[in-house]
Amino acid sequence: MKNIYRVSQYAWDKFTDWIRKPDNQMYFMVTVFVISILPLLALGFYNHPAMDDFNYSVLVKNALRESEGLAKIPAVLGAAVQRAMDNWGRWQGTYAFSFICALRPSAFSEKLTFLQTFILMGLLTGSIYYCCHVILHKMLGLRRQTAAVVGSVILILCVQYVPIGLEAFYWYCGSIGYTGLFSVLCILCAKLMWASHERKLSVKGLILILFLEFVTAGGMYPNALFGAVFIFLLFLDALFGKEYNKSFKIKYTGIFLWYLASFLFNVLAPGNSIRQSNFQPRTPLEAIYKSYTHSLEYLREEGTNAIIILATLALFVYMFYQLKEVKGRFRCPLMFTAVTYSLYVVLWVPGIYAVRFISGGRYYNVIFYALIFFYASNAIYYAGWMRRKYEVCGEQVQEWLRKAAPVIQGTLVIVSVIFCLVKVDIVKEIEENNGAKALKSIVYGEAAQYHKEIKAREALYNDPEVRYLVVDDTTVRPELLYYGTLTNDPNDYRNDVMRQYYDKDFMLLIRPIEPEETEEQE
Repeated sequence: MKNIYRVSQYAWDKFTDWIRKPDNQMYFMVTVFVISILPLLALGFYNHPAMDDFNYSVLVKNALRESEGLAKIPAVLGAAVQRAMDNWGRWQGTYAFSFICALRPSAFSEKLTFLQTFILMGLLTGSIYYCCHVILHKMLGLRRQTAAVVGSVILILCVQYVPIGLEAFYWYCGSIGYTGLFSVLCILCAKLMWASHERKLSVKGLILILFLEFVTAGGMYPNALFGAVFIFLLFLDALFGKEYNKSFKIKYTGIFLWYLASFLFNVLAPGNSIRQSNFQPRTPLEAIYKSYTHSLEYLREEGTNAIIILATLALFVYMFYQLKEVKGRFRCPLMFTAVTYSLYVVLWVPGIYAVRFISGGRYYNVIFYALIFFYASNAIYYAGWMRRKYEVCGEQVQEWLRKAAPVIQGTLVIVSVIFCLVKVDIVKEIEENNGAKALKSIVYGEAAQYHKEIKAREALYNDPEVRYLVVDDTTVRPELLYYGTLTNDPNDYRNDVMRQYYDKDFMLLIRPIEPEETEEQE
């Protein structure tokens, strides 16, 4: 036992010595994040198009069939524009989302479906790392390694505990409009904040911001409305701030007006009126009030688990030590919490206003990402506030706190462990993260079976000799992959869309297989 203890102590001492270096902290956290997403990326190779993927890409598929060579490029782009125009006039004004969704990789070849997971994961990863780099490193002056550590913590929580992983990284049509365009929104907000911080904006930077605005304002309404509110606040700051020169004020005015025009082009689309006729909207004030109450209820019941609490606490402690190098004052922490929470609530307003509730797991995914940002930003801000309070204490108090640091840290660890053991099923929450779900789906063979069955169907779908097609439902339904395709209702528009997409005369599902039936057969 003594030898085991000595070896363990030696290994622990080596690790703690190694982890003290900022570079090693960054390497460690980035490695943990990369390892955590490997099962999710691997599962992407078993993925297949589903539901509205066919609806949004049917014109692109027809263009690919009817054109040859280089003529495919203008034909496909024209088909994507036509899809966006049709939706704008008949369904909803989200022109950027419709265009991007029509160009999904699997529309060009079903062998490229795996790319969709890599694109979505890459967008989210790149945007969050970029946000943290801009805010923490470039604006606050922290080490770039510190920014990478914080970005890794945020990403691990966002990816592993996003409520509906299927609609975050696998179902392209549901994912790109929410997770994908949320990532674009993050990049846009970071660039706007950096421009305000530097009080200058180059022509190239302005063009890029205008492009990102056009894309964000033409996306789904939670992201689009948040962008409108955020840019309006920065516009007011630029307009009335004495530290900004005239040229910057003019540029920021143009930025605001361009976003406003793009956003109104989305909101005032004729299709929105047609779609909205199916619902009874709330008044704007009622929607704002209900958004606050619903968000607080979500925060209390679903928005936090033991892992998130512990990660937020660890981030607070970590940043308390890191922020000693920063000169920021971190004043009025309660005001910071009120403002950041109100910005988070903005994401709730479109759903609560238009249809009186949050519709779809993909919508909750965006709400969850924003909630993690709210937790992380407040953990950092309060760490900075407490750091400043600590620094103004007398030398005797500081010395006492330094001596008491091991006791305080140990107490926090014990309290955290007791909390998890008594109040939360932490084992379940570790096992039920999305990486574990993906790994189990692969290891148990569920993903492979699903992939095999859908591939066999796609061979029939793409066979020009088969004109009349009736199939059974899949025998397995992987949680992160299955979203359904055909239905057993001959009048369902989804069947007709798939028929057009694959150029068939008739397509139908015989009958859905219920999970209970599958279990009995097994």
